Amino acid sequence: MKKQYFVQYADVSLTNAFVLPKDMFQSIDVGIRDMDTDFLFTLIQNISSFPVFFVLESVVFEHIEANISEKNISHYKFSSDGYILEIDSADTLEWVCTSTVELVLNGLEVFIFFGEDISEVDLVPTRNWDRPTEFKNLDFDKVETFIDVSEVGLTLFTKNETYNSPRKLTPYISADYSLDLENSDTE
Repeated sequence: MKKQYFVQYADVSLTNAFVLPKDMFQSIDVGIRDMDTDFLFTLIQNISSFPVFFVLESVVFEHIEANISEKNISHYKFSSDGYILEIDSADTLEWVCTSTVELVLNGLEVFIFFGEDISEVDLVPTRNWDRPTEFKNLDFDKVETFIDVSEVGLTLFTKNETYNSPRKLTPYISADYSLDLENSDTE
């Protein structure tokens, strides 16, 4: 039996978790139990082009940090254990998606960005327990899509009209998964 996922317009509480320009992005929530590499990798590969940037706020696993250096992945270290990775190949993308799934299944969040002329140093997040996450140095006009990946799925913020609604996004998700129609916005 295929794993099910749902696709809905994102709840306002999810969109308010970030400081984003008003009315610039359509926000979509994709929920899945037991996220795995194939789900994330296929979606990212289907909707993006290289480079893709991954923001890992806390790399708590030594093997991930070691692999960043070992695989010679272009990166910017912005805190004692925070990395921004610039991914430019499918092989590296698959490895980073595997690491992302490992991190989010352990309660961490990972942010993914793609667009035009984005710089690693512009993606440093500012977090405080009582305020939304902010990317103070980022020019959001350069961002096509921003994805917040968590343990239960992801929230996609996009300007791209080819997948800016739940119905439009569904074809970009691997056919190895089935859409939960009862819990999805189908417009």
